[in-house]
Amino acid sequence: MKQSNHNYSHGHKHGHNPYTVSVYPIQQEPGLWFATYMIAEYRNGAERIVANVAMRHDTHRSEARARQAARHAGESAAARLRQQ
Repeated sequence: MKQSNHNYSHGHKHGHNPYTVSVYPIQQEPGLWFATYMIAEYRNGAERIVANVAMRHDTHRSEARARQAARHAGESAAARLRQQ
């Protein structure tokens, strides 16, 4: 199973945006990928994982498409957290 990690931290410094999104496209079998994302919160000098989501229900034919789906879903979830 191939896995690749790409971090996407949108916003400014951690003080303004405590949430970061990491995406992990995972190859289930040749030509079949699913997206996984993780949201971490950075606060008071510590980082904690607030979400770790595997989107196995939605498979893709390429790593790039799985990465794009994970990035979109992860950033949408992080945006909801930022509004709380």
